[in-house]
Amino acid sequence: MILLIACNARFSHAAFALKTLRANLPPELHERSAILEFTIQNDPTEAAYEILKKSPKIIGLSVYLWNILFFRQLTEIIKRTNPDIRIVIGGPEIAMPQSRMDDPLFKLADYIILGEGERAFPAICTQILFSVSQAESDYPEFAGKLDQKILVAPKPDIEKLALPYDEYTDDDIAHRILYVETSRGCPYQCAFCISSLDKPLRYFPIDTLFEAFRKLIARGAKAFKFLDRTLNASLPRALQILEFFMPWRDQVALHFEMVPHEIPDKLIEAMAKYPPGAIQIEFGVQTLTPEVAQTIHRRLDAERLLHNLAILRERTGVHIHADLIAGLPGESFEQFAQGFDRLYHSGVQEIQLGILKRLKSSPLDRMAEEWGLIFSQLPPYEILQTPQMSFAELTEFKRFAKFYDTLVNNANFPNTVRAICEPDFFPNFHALTQWIYTQTQATQGISQTRWVQLLFKYMTEMGLFTPENAAQIIIHDYLRSRKEDIPPVLRPYLPSDFKISDYKRGSHKNASHIRQEKHLDLNT
Repeated sequence: MILLIACNARFSHAAFALKTLRANLPPELHERSAILEFTIQNDPTEAAYEILKKSPKIIGLSVYLWNILFFRQLTEIIKRTNPDIRIVIGGPEIAMPQSRMDDPLFKLADYIILGEGERAFPAICTQILFSVSQAESDYPEFAGKLDQKILVAPKPDIEKLALPYDEYTDDDIAHRILYVETSRGCPYQCAFCISSLDKPLRYFPIDTLFEAFRKLIARGAKAFKFLDRTLNASLPRALQILEFFMPWRDQVALHFEMVPHEIPDKLIEAMAKYPPGAIQIEFGVQTLTPEVAQTIHRRLDAERLLHNLAILRERTGVHIHADLIAGLPGESFEQFAQGFDRLYHSGVQEIQLGILKRLKSSPLDRMAEEWGLIFSQLPPYEILQTPQMSFAELTEFKRFAKFYDTLVNNANFPNTVRAICEPDFFPNFHALTQWIYTQTQATQGISQTRWVQLLFKYMTEMGLFTPENAAQIIIHDYLRSRKEDIPPVLRPYLPSDFKISDYKRGSHKNASHIRQEKHLDLNT
């Protein structure tokens, strides 16, 4: 029995990499294989129990930043109790193993695959379950190498790979995000990202992909999240993809990544044909500070970037999700704040605030000491301090990011936050988050009712609004979240003719996610 084990960040995520590996096992191995998926909330001991019940001979682990601690514990349990089980590890977090062989996971693994594993993993399994000669015959690129612990896998010809979409179960389609990829590699050189090392850009056959997508839609698939690094790397291909999904534009949701500097009119026109909320675009802005962009080898024309975002907002119903990263080399807290405010006032619906992480083998990883960057030694290896940003500032930023995601990105209290913070959004929201933290000593686990209490107290005690005005602003946001009750702190300020039906909105059938639906409400 071959078990492919995933540990996802949350249940809604599907283990796309493992589905790709299983799809490329030869028939005699595929029928002896299965995928087991856990989340980081699972107990490694309980996970080991579920795995060992199936008496596997081979276990494959897909290792990422967020799950390496889980897999360290899982591997130790399995190897101590069942040392004959062969464990194969691979994934984005498996890089530069020669310098990390003291890591428990690397010590205990029998095989370590560097690179894409669609041919390396079945070669290892064939050797273990059948013979070395058969493995070398079926996978000649690994001849003479299968006795090595570290196996460097050459890039496979992706036109010859089996696509993984039949591996999605009915439960996946009903309850999980469906990941798809039409290309591999990245045309850009960003120093903080390991994708910058993946050259050249390679494309899967488009007709074969469309056949697979039709089957998924026929099975009930409604949301497709594309893993391609940028949709607009090839305009003809991007237009083909958008044209393919047009017959289902009222029932599917599409999530793409794009670079914001080049958005041709033809691409805008194609996206404008979709209903509001049906397309979400994730733009990796990362920084709006020119010298920082230059340091990390990232193109930046801030005026052009912001202009293109504004054009998208004006001419399409695309839901825009823009990323910013704090802790980049050379960027101060004040510069980050200025960039945030410029992006906020561009009108994008979501700003995803991340903190710099040290990705093994990335260009930034090699330059960290030279740039004076101090990272945590524990996964996910977040930045702790830079010459320009203190530990205290980065800690405050993390609070800012968590509260912004809850209140604004999730559209729980967007009108309330605007009323409190505009026009000078960053300093005012920063002050709000600092005050909230002093009141709660928490950045998560705050209930909606508690949020109402906190926001009402801040708005009134800081003298920003009268109790009556504060209550009206908060009630509007609170009831947009489909709540039926009114928290006690607001009840004394309800108008005499108050009706919940005056505040509640209907459901938007074209929005695939609740948070997108809430953002659509903001425009109605």
